[in-house]
Amino acid sequence: MNTFLIVFALFILFIFIWDIYLIRSQGKKASISANVIRISHKYPSIVFVFAFSLGFVMGHLFWNMDDSEIFNIKCEEVKVD
Repeated sequence: MNTFLIVFALFILFIFIWDIYLIRSQGKKASISANVIRISHKYPSIVFVFAFSLGFVMGHLFWNMDDSEIFNIKCEEVKVD
């Protein structure tokens, strides 16, 4: 398994456990989601910049590439008579 996937899965698990801890100890108002919603209402420009940046990064990661660049496959033309 790829090291990045392991680290990413552990990060997501940590965030999930941390959010549960915050909700149980301080209530829903302290959760990560509540903080994100509060910040987005107070600073809508941050949401715009984050969404634009995320779209920019995703566009660069998943832009259409030639299959031969990714899989090292060389296609040959087939002539049909």
